[in-house]
Amino acid sequence: MAVFGAVGLLAGFVACTDPPRRNPPQTGDSGNGGSGGTSGRGGSAGKGGTGSTGKGGKGGSSGSGSGGKSTTSGGSSGSSNSGGTTGGSATAGDAGDAGDAGDAGTGGAAGDGGEGNVSGDAGQGGSSSGEGGDSGEGNSAGTSGSSSGTSGSGGGGGAGPVGGGKSSLPAPPTTGVVKPAGTPGGFSVINWAGFQGAVSFTFDDNTQSQITNYAALNGVGVPLTFYLVCSTYGSNAIWAQALLDGHELGNHTMHHCAANGTNCAWGNAFVSTDAELDECTDALKSTYGLDAIYTVAAPYGDGGWGVPASTRFLSNRSVSDGNVSPNGATNPFSLPCSIPPENATAVGHYNGIINTVRTGHLWHIFLNHAFANDGYNPVSITEMVAAMTYARDLTDVWVDTVTHVTAYWRAQKLLTGVTPVVSGDDRTWSWTLPAHFPPGQYLRVKVDGGTLKQGATVLEWDDHGYYEVALDYGSVTLSP
Repeated sequence: MAVFGAVGLLAGFVACTDPPRRNPPQTGDSGNGGSGGTSGRGGSAGKGGTGSTGKGGKGGSSGSGSGGKSTTSGGSSGSSNSGGTTGGSATAGDAGDAGDAGDAGTGGAAGDGGEGNVSGDAGQGGSSSGEGGDSGEGNSAGTSGSSSGTSGSGGGGGAGPVGGGKSSLPAPPTTGVVKPAGTPGGFSVINWAGFQGAVSFTFDDNTQSQITNYAALNGVGVPLTFYLVCSTYGSNAIWAQALLDGHELGNHTMHHCAANGTNCAWGNAFVSTDAELDECTDALKSTYGLDAIYTVAAPYGDGGWGVPASTRFLSNRSVSDGNVSPNGATNPFSLPCSIPPENATAVGHYNGIINTVRTGHLWHIFLNHAFANDGYNPVSITEMVAAMTYARDLTDVWVDTVTHVTAYWRAQKLLTGVTPVVSGDDRTWSWTLPAHFPPGQYLRVKVDGGTLKQGATVLEWDDHGYYEVALDYGSVTLSP
């Protein structure tokens, strides 16, 4: 039995959190220092522990030792004792490159840096330059200790979310909008990525007529969402190609049953709603190499699928008729749609709804099944293509997958409800994205004036009329 798949939207938004606090390393025990000898090489960056200093060289007679180069790599240096009977204390030389030998007396060995997410601060330095210990493991370098202590060198850490950049959202037709230069303020999210409204064309049940007519559907050049029943036969090659062409594959459960386990359309192996969703998701991910599945369509629009869907997905499409408003109260786990009557035409059904979306600034989801007698309420492929082409050619209607539009809509509602934190002349909006949110998503925003930044990145004005905010970063700041 062939297995079919759901959408794994490209790319990654975790909320950005403040960096973790530094964990200071343990200071090394002091050794017995002296004059004469050469300083040791710096330790290499690695996993730190708690080190103790080694024993210094024996003091020389007469004169004081001159400091050589101390190492810059390593963790905390131990403090050493003074020199021999007649010799003075060795003095530390200027900090040099890691591993360079100095000319001064051997100091005590430095204690290793503390282990943590960021490297620890270097310990108290001794009076002579010692051998550098291992640095603390982490993201950023530690700070130098006093006297001749060597600085801790951080190990490699993972990169955090990056602010700014450009999204893959389509550009609306408006151009030549001048960058606002008024008083800083007026921060708001633009509805539907700058378009008048949004439309998603969805196709259920992976019917043979969808496979047969895939080339015609794909030829319109707009992203589509296919909700696949994972236990049915079909052409894996077509759905894999659909992913390559930029379309979305969504979860329509394993056997297309009601939430109570009855009325299964493909097989009667229902165990539970959890199993129906998880087994289909696992099959789609393994078959098509997807990282995650973000959207599901409830079989029959049964409301019993809403709760289990909410713990696994970004959205669930029902079959109730209706539209979605920006910042509206629509439940994302019961998204409305419309099912065309049998043999519906573009002019008689689809185009009128698209016009309503455009003038009312709404989002509408079309639910289609088949283009022959192999599915519910079949329509002509010619009329389906005509309707999709009509929406595409309006240019001010956003035609995209369910996950892409859901992500924008849910993030807009989230950010609209955030109260900014004021610090001096700066205002910062911070957020935590909901569970199962796809990475790499953006919002388009506008202000009356000022400079928008995400971290150290100043956001660029786009003359289509907006700034683009990377949702993965988790905050945006407006400055004068």
